[in-house]
Amino acid sequence: MVVLVLGFFVLICGLLMMRNPELDRLLKKNDEAEWATVMRPSLSGYVNSFGIIPLFTWVLAHGYEKSASEQVRTVGSASLKRAMRAKYCMLVGVVLIATGFLLALFL
Repeated sequence: MVVLVLGFFVLICGLLMMRNPELDRLLKKNDEAEWATVMRPSLSGYVNSFGIIPLFTWVLAHGYEKSASEQVRTVGSASLKRAMRAKYCMLVGVVLIATGFLLALFL
């Protein structure tokens, strides 16, 4: 049961690390055309994520490298490290939740 709770904690930490208001604000201020492209709603967007998920995937796909602004590229590079940590936290959280569920089920 402890593994299950730890998994939920790690997953939630990863989800909270997805937010990047500094890059969002900087991208909107310095490269509004790129910001509009990144933040436009997708056709399959069932959940209103307030731009968190599109910006997160944009950073993971190295989209910041195509920006015209040097500041966006610099902050995007730093944001990539945070996004990678968030991604791996979420993956570890899901693995811990699955492991904890199986342990609780069979023990």
